[in-house]
Amino acid sequence: MNVLDQVLAFIADQNVEAYFVGGLVRDELLGRAVKRDLDLAVDGDAAELARAFADTIGGAFYLMDEENNVARVIIGDTYVDFAQLRGSLRDDLATRDFTINAMARQLGSNELFDPFHGQKHLALKQICAVTDEAFQRDPVRLLRAIRFAGELNFTIGAHTEKLMRRDAHLLAFASMERARDEFLKVLALPNPTTWLRRMDDLGLLAVFLPEVHALKGVTQYAPHEFDVFEHTLRTLDELVAIQANGYTDVANGEFVAELQTHFAHIVSADHDRGTLLRLAALLHDIGKPPTRSIDEHGAIHFYAHETQGAEMSSALLRTLRLSNAEIEIINAIILNHLRPTLLEHEARVSNRAVYRFFRDAGDAGVDVCVLALADRRGTYAQADTATEARLRAVCMRLLEPYFRARDIVIAPSALIDGRTLMQELNLPAGPRIGELLEAIREAQAEGEVKTRDEAIEFARALLTKDE
Repeated sequence: MNVLDQVLAFIADQNVEAYFVGGLVRDELLGRAVKRDLDLAVDGDAAELARAFADTIGGAFYLMDEENNVARVIIGDTYVDFAQLRGSLRDDLATRDFTINAMARQLGSNELFDPFHGQKHLALKQICAVTDEAFQRDPVRLLRAIRFAGELNFTIGAHTEKLMRRDAHLLAFASMERARDEFLKVLALPNPTTWLRRMDDLGLLAVFLPEVHALKGVTQYAPHEFDVFEHTLRTLDELVAIQANGYTDVANGEFVAELQTHFAHIVSADHDRGTLLRLAALLHDIGKPPTRSIDEHGAIHFYAHETQGAEMSSALLRTLRLSNAEIEIINAIILNHLRPTLLEHEARVSNRAVYRFFRDAGDAGVDVCVLALADRRGTYAQADTATEARLRAVCMRLLEPYFRARDIVIAPSALIDGRTLMQELNLPAGPRIGELLEAIREAQAEGEVKTRDEAIEFARALLTKDE
């Protein structure tokens, strides 16, 4: 018996009126697969019913909102939310966000309650607020409107647009955790830049991500053909295309399965690395406006914009309540996003250079390679196949040892520890010991040092040069 059938059987045994509301009703009418989350409005003690249901089916009970009597039952990866009716059924539906989510169906009945014309708006493919106060009651709904429009391929109703423009400033006071999750769902859409531009048009981007809005009109030097804002959105578009193509563009079709596995990894909550990379792409140049300068020849520079951008992103991402692991990944991507481009100018990318790249970027070096290609494509109005080919060759050179020779080039086993090195070379403790150990690891990656004795002699030779 699936969860939906278990809910129906349980409610049938209770002396209570209960209604399916929200997404389940909407998706049934759209002919979409019913999602794993079910919402119930009950004319009774919702928490008590939820606890009894959890006991009946062996699920986990969680009291979400004691004041409004809302509780959740977790069965595997499915949530069933029980909420006490707020007044009459119509009164309760009037508190909801959009008309397409303000429909109800009584359990055990096919009768549909649709006091706010949700069916009509489904047919018109429109997102319409239930009341003029919908966004004032919950500013996160401003992002939910964008997300639903993107997921369902709907438009936003004209009157609802006016309400969104009126209330856009309230997004600054929204629950950041919930707003973050809605925004990441927007970024995960097949065409996120369409909806980012919509956010900008409605005044939401300037409130929610002022650092990105500040990129508008910031002109750049050649070979850039767009201002920083347009370049950023084009970079995100190119990244989405690379992801849609299964990452086959990154390294001439090599390491495709490995890349797909890497970016499918869930870092925190429901946030996978592929979505976090999209967020990094959106933020990768936010350090450019505060670092922009023009020299005596009229050339535009953005010195150390990657360092400034990483600092800015750290503050922003903490405001959005991302986890430390997520912030670390995104900051590493932004801080190192120019590295593959710099390596293009090397006659030969050595194993030592590969080691240093991943030493600094960590696992985010994989993400950097993908962003670098998207960043390059987002620079030109027309594709530059020659520079793309050079960059892909660099990415392949970096990724090949990461996926095929990690223990040799990326993370070679230690041949000697600091204490032994001090004893063998009669050295005092200090930072020089760490420097020597790091030089030995680099030499290992390059194949210059393979044994303990060779490591000692290598360090001895370095000390001799210092004298």
